[in-house]
Amino acid sequence: MDVTRPGASTAERAAAVDGPAVDWQAVEALPEFRELVARRRRFVVPATVFFLAWYFGFIVAAGYAPDTLGESVYEGLTVGYVWAMTQFVMVAVLGLWYLRYSAHVLDPLRERVVAHAAALGEGRP
Repeated sequence: MDVTRPGASTAERAAAVDGPAVDWQAVEALPEFRELVARRRRFVVPATVFFLAWYFGFIVAAGYAPDTLGESVYEGLTVGYVWAMTQFVMVAVLGLWYLRYSAHVLDPLRERVVAHAAALGEGRP
């Protein structure tokens, strides 16, 4: 079929370019997909809450305890500077932790979802 012809439908063109159409509602109903979403959420939500608490805790401490944050730890290095620098460390640690979690837990689930979605597209259960 010539999908470049003027009468070709959008679905025909998409199937020719992207491959077979995927029934996203059927994929969403797969138990593996639901488990993938739930496991990702179980990691992302607590990690986000922890980071935001750490970040806004610093801002609140700067407003309510400036003397404490101004205390010297070592030759001009203050508690506030140390806490501020841990923000960068926290981003790196959480990012690397997520990459490791994704590689070991989420990627195998994603591969199972893709295999099931491909089977659904071919008409297999």
